[in-house]
Amino acid sequence: MNYKKELIIRSIKIIDIGYITVIYVMLGIILARLCDNHFGKFDEKKANKKSIFQHMIELILLLWFIGVVIYIVRNLVPLIPFPLDGYYGFKHLKVKELTSATFFTISFMYFQVYYQNKIKYIFSKIHI
Repeated sequence: MNYKKELIIRSIKIIDIGYITVIYVMLGIILARLCDNHFGKFDEKKANKKSIFQHMIELILLLWFIGVVIYIVRNLVPLIPFPLDGYYGFKHLKVKELTSATFFTISFMYFQVYYQNKIKYIFSKIHI
């Protein structure tokens, strides 16, 4: 086994994982901001006029939307080329983190202020 080649490929993989992470987190932040712009600020006065059942239906629809966005992003990110793909035989598409949108999911949900406020509101109204 050629240790130099192995070291280079592992180094490229580390760079690629960082590259993938940056892409996913930046997309998560950008799309979260776009969602917040679309939904606007969470208005507690308007929310008080709705039933908890209505809020739960809205939350289910919001989660459905989030799931669809995650699916789309997870399938689009592999189409973004990696500059070192093919170098020393490295294959960008074989990196597991590429199809695991974990960092996107976390950042997308974390940075959505509307979504967080909706969840907090619902939990404040449910007494378990």
